[in-house]
Amino acid sequence: MIENNICLLTDSYKVTHHYFYPKGTEKIYSYLESRVGAEFNKTIFYGLQYVIKKYLEGQVVTQEKIDEADKLISTHIGEGIFNRDGWQYILDKYDGRLPIEIKAVHEGTPVDVSNVLMTVENTDKKSYWLPNYLESLLLQVWYPSTVATLSAEVRKLSNFYLEVTGSSKDNLDFMLHDFGYRGATSTESSMLAGSAHLLSFSGTDTIPALAIPQNYYNNPNVYGFSVQATEHSVMTSLGPEGEFEQVLNVIDKARDGVLSMVIDSYNYRNFLTEAGKSGTELNDAIMSFLDVEGNKVVFRPDSGEPVSTTIDCLNLLSDGFGSHPNQKGYKVFDLNIGLLWGDGLDYQKIRDILFAMKSNGWAAENIIFGMGGGLHSTVNRDTQRNAFKCSAQLRDGQWHDIFKNPLDSSKKSKIGKFKLIKDKHSFRTVPIDSEGEDYLRCVFKNGELLVEDKFSDIKNRALNYSNYL
Repeated sequence: MIENNICLLTDSYKVTHHYFYPKGTEKIYSYLESRVGAEFNKTIFYGLQYVIKKYLEGQVVTQEKIDEADKLISTHIGEGIFNRDGWQYILDKYDGRLPIEIKAVHEGTPVDVSNVLMTVENTDKKSYWLPNYLESLLLQVWYPSTVATLSAEVRKLSNFYLEVTGSSKDNLDFMLHDFGYRGATSTESSMLAGSAHLLSFSGTDTIPALAIPQNYYNNPNVYGFSVQATEHSVMTSLGPEGEFEQVLNVIDKARDGVLSMVIDSYNYRNFLTEAGKSGTELNDAIMSFLDVEGNKVVFRPDSGEPVSTTIDCLNLLSDGFGSHPNQKGYKVFDLNIGLLWGDGLDYQKIRDILFAMKSNGWAAENIIFGMGGGLHSTVNRDTQRNAFKCSAQLRDGQWHDIFKNPLDSSKKSKIGKFKLIKDKHSFRTVPIDSEGEDYLRCVFKNGELLVEDKFSDIKNRALNYSNYL
């Protein structure tokens, strides 16, 4: 099969819809929103420019693609069902460029749920069937948008606990580290999720994500950074009896900077006790490493109950390396050390750990978090309840309001054509002829990308939200 055949990038049942619409249908107007009941009350919109550049921009319809799709659908569903004439018309009249118009809010913008994020409308009445044919592809912006939202909310949470515990915010950009590549469903999904995370944080081990800002968002800069770190294959190389010998080897070979060490290969309590015991070879090695300005050691427990294990590790590190109260009375380590928890985290567990730290007198600056599957693969379309629905149809020159209103009122759809306006700090969706500046801008029309957003600008919009207390 041809890669990225636009004629086939849809759900099977949509291939049959071109002959189901009422006679005289000329235009379909549809929209994307996060419905009421979403996990977070705002959605950070992100990823549309990637979808457009990769799948929709320029000549995307060719004769070869039409022929392939016709043949496949004839077998897949039945003879004469594929809309060959409709696709041929797009190829012949528009040189394979899609006759649709997409309007959307600026990427990186936090929009209150139950508001329009994007609208799609055909620009040629013979292609009335096209907007909702593209739903399956366009709705996939739910994924980077949801990950961007999750990371932004974790940043807000981290910022809050840094504030209330009198912590330094020097490390805020690195309080959540992306460990998600191995847990992603594909390299493409890891790139999208990883780049969405980089809107709020700068720490990542998902190297493929670094290509998205450069290749799709007009920024040559590197937006994600990492440190030297061990895994269990390194730490267990000499077995239980040689654990500390191997730790000494790691510290001896480490370059200057941050060194992160996993500590639970056997018994994290023994590890931290030995590391903090003055006069031991291990403690001497750690202290020698920390004597170099800018060096830091981060200890990573990787198993156990997150809250109790975190507090236990903080106390053990304080016993061995010392801590002191800050101006608000919360404990901060005396040396340039820290704790990293990266096992099985989600938003709620991070909140629980930070709350427990505060309750036990610990400043939030002593910890950073790593999230893998929780960031990349535990979110789904229902996390922010993203939906793409038709709200208006033009038939025989007259617009008709279209909506659904099921018994489940949370799935009631919007009616008519819209604009998105802003009142102080919140957005409202209003009829298109209402007063007020429309925050939906035309980003794509007839095969052409009209807005080239920069990743740096998108990141600034997201940070303006997540830094607000």
